[in-house]
Amino acid sequence: YSQGVKGVFHSDFDYQKLQFYYRQPILIGGFGRMFTTFEVGKIFGEVPLGLLSVVPGNQSYSTIENTYSLLDYYEFVTDTYASVHIDHNFNGILFSRIPLFRKLNWRELVGVKAVWGSISDKNIALNASNIDYVAPTKMYYEYSVGVGNIFKVFRLDFNFRGNYRNNPGARSFGITGAFGFEF
Repeated sequence: YSQGVKGVFHSDFDYQKLQFYYRQPILIGGFGRMFTTFEVGKIFGEVPLGLLSVVPGNQSYSTIENTYSLLDYYEFVTDTYASVHIDHNFNGILFSRIPLFRKLNWRELVGVKAVWGSISDKNIALNASNIDYVAPTKMYYEYSVGVGNIFKVFRLDFNFRGNYRNNPGARSFGITGAFGFEF
């Protein structure tokens, strides 16, 4: 919870921002491990663009947790939103059955990310500029398949955009990678 109070430290806006974030790993026996992340948020009051909830896009080639790999920065802006991220690591259940892949010890990965949001007419009016403020009123989603444990430290994801493909400059496919150790 955060609150802005007009007049305190030269603040211009009265608002309340409420956010809830929950991350849960789920072990699924011999089928690997799934990480689920849920987040919801709401802004009460009129605020400028800098205080709205921007759906986090990722325009880099790196896999960044809790971002949307195929969204541009500021592609979606909201004052009310709900998102879910599901990332499943099969721990080699398929690759271990193929002789060459068994020696490589690679891991299969799949993921789905989705977000829904809205923006009030008052916040659109306050932020009148040449920027189109778009909220994912029809749920935006993307999904990925990937390979992990490459040389014990690399992960490679192939990302696909599920909808909103007609947005200007929208990318339908992308490849991202990550470097790190997992225990």
